[in-house]
Amino acid sequence: MEYTEQQKAEFKTVFARRRRNQIVLAVPVLTLMALLVLSDQSAGSRMLGLPLLVAIPVALLAFVGALLFSLRNWRCPACNGYMGKGINPRFCAKCGVALR
Repeated sequence: MEYTEQQKAEFKTVFARRRRNQIVLAVPVLTLMALLVLSDQSAGSRMLGLPLLVAIPVALLAFVGALLFSLRNWRCPACNGYMGKGINPRFCAKCGVALR
């Protein structure tokens, strides 16, 4: 399908916003992962003031929420196809529209 210049510009704007959202999402997710890995696993241990028995399920919910957001957000603005694992594609692999 052929798009107008205005549509192409809008696709690039939407892609830039979605890319920024992905990067912003990665910061707290990676921080939370590091906290979980570095936390003391002994009985009575706490992470961010919460007992590990509470913190781990909360972290799992946060990871699932981040995954669901990412699956919904990381879509081509033109065809709505999933854009894969790369963070900065030039083109959509599904429809070929320019993203940058």
